[in-house]
Amino acid sequence: MWQPMLPTRVDQVKENTDWIYEIKYDGFRCGLEWTETEIHLWSRNNHNLTKQFPEIISWCQQNQKYIKELLPLFLDGELVILRTAYHSVFSQVQQRSRMKNMKKIKMISEDRPATYIGFDVINYKGKSVKSKPLTERKQLLHNIFRTFPSASNLLAQRVAEIRYFDSLKEIEQVIFLHQSEGMVAKRKQSNYMPGKRTDVWLKVKNYRNIQGVIVGWDAENDYFHTAVFENQQCTALGKVKNGIGTKDQKTLTTFIRQKGSKQGSSKWKIDPSICVEINCLDANNQEIREPNFGKFRFDLDPEECTDKRVRLQLAQIPEKLELTKPEKLLFSNHTKQDLIIYFRHVAPFLLPRLKDKHLTVIRYPDGIIEESFYQKHPSRHEPDFIETDGKYILCNNLESLLWFANHGAIEYHIPFHKKDTDYPDELVFDLDPPSLDEFPLAVLAAKLIRELLTYKGFESFVKTSGKTGLQVHAPLDEPMNFEQTREFMHAIAHVLVTKYPDSFTTERMIKNRGKRLYLDYVQHAPKKTIIAPYSTRATKGATVATPLFWEELNDELDPRIFTIDTIPQRLNEKGCPFLIGGCTNTE
Repeated sequence: MWQPMLPTRVDQVKENTDWIYEIKYDGFRCGLEWTETEIHLWSRNNHNLTKQFPEIISWCQQNQKYIKELLPLFLDGELVILRTAYHSVFSQVQQRSRMKNMKKIKMISEDRPATYIGFDVINYKGKSVKSKPLTERKQLLHNIFRTFPSASNLLAQRVAEIRYFDSLKEIEQVIFLHQSEGMVAKRKQSNYMPGKRTDVWLKVKNYRNIQGVIVGWDAENDYFHTAVFENQQCTALGKVKNGIGTKDQKTLTTFIRQKGSKQGSSKWKIDPSICVEINCLDANNQEIREPNFGKFRFDLDPEECTDKRVRLQLAQIPEKLELTKPEKLLFSNHTKQDLIIYFRHVAPFLLPRLKDKHLTVIRYPDGIIEESFYQKHPSRHEPDFIETDGKYILCNNLESLLWFANHGAIEYHIPFHKKDTDYPDELVFDLDPPSLDEFPLAVLAAKLIRELLTYKGFESFVKTSGKTGLQVHAPLDEPMNFEQTREFMHAIAHVLVTKYPDSFTTERMIKNRGKRLYLDYVQHAPKKTIIAPYSTRATKGATVATPLFWEELNDELDPRIFTIDTIPQRLNEKGCPFLIGGCTNTE
């Protein structure tokens, strides 16, 4: 029976060269038992999860030939379904673990595959290595994984080796950007101690601090019920029990008994008057994830504990960023705060696309119905954390992205090359139909371009423009200059226009295009720009330039469904096509 070594939870750790630091993934702690004849996944409570995660087993079977001489093995790790390389979606792992229908499991394992991230080795070549120090076990773990064929990125792997950090500051930055669950600090010389909770492994959770009001108490289980105000109405936030001291609990329950009203045999209800701070990992659907009582907030009025305030606190906005006029309406039904929270959630996907590229933003200080202006040069008003190359602004960090959003930047346009080179890093075909009614022409063009690119050896990705069209991206593995890319893209456009003259055109004059789709390859040139993936657009519905999976592309697709409201949940449920495919790298 497997007994995993357990970390002790602490509030913080200090930088120490005798320790290493790992991301704490929000998944299922899991042992991987791998012999020549059998492969099993065991939960920390020794439940067999093998049938629920067939993609892991299949990967092991396909790659067993590379490590046959190292078997039997037993690895310690985490079963995850990744949003980014450093963020796992726990609800999806949990949902999968409870599935029984094998047909459904197979379908989901193909659509949204899991990854087993190994962080320790317990048995190696059939022998226990628990008594060896962590540094030696890490080397053995690396010996295992370096024998496998390399994958483009962590999200493309079904079984992978965890990355560890020597720098505490570096991992803290990664955790904050990706909103990871936390970290585990491990002493380099520590042995593996099965079943023990030790002080040589320390975990630090990435808790958020939110505020709510006490509205009830259940005397039977000692849970306090909290709420927030939404549109001047009190709505449930969730329950909290742990973390409150004996003295504070007694004071609070006495107050509720005196001022509240009893509901049934053990439940009490009280009017919202007591504000509290709660530490948690998340809060949604009237449930708080891992809630711990923080402190009373006598400085707050109950009406200040709002749903909007909670959403902003959960987003973890950097402290150095001061938000101004968050309630200002920028779109028809979305405020500046909505925009900032959206960019906070998609930052791990957007920032790698903006990195070291001259940025052009379109700013709408008073909303999309008022005047706008372009900005690509630095002024005297930007803070120090916004980088420049002297002439052009860059957006290389989270603070910069949110600062621009706070100053009304809605659209983010980038060139096809980085600031220190004249060579493009990708091809991008801009497919521009005359209106949304002709969007199926963009779907047809994208599919045809994909076929031609595949024939020529290019991998391609597709995204909506955020308005009426599509854009096909093809990363360049081999260097090409703009003259070469222009010639190549012109040839592809010529093939499409020749074969479908009534559907496609390269005519630049709008009045001469008629109902045909414009194949824009001319825009792919030095100093020209394209809308960045996950950038918002200045539309009433707050639409987003959204990466798609190719199988999503059909004539019924409506690009208007991709908005700042729907994209964060889409990324949790489906993942990012550009990230999974290697078109964007967040590692």
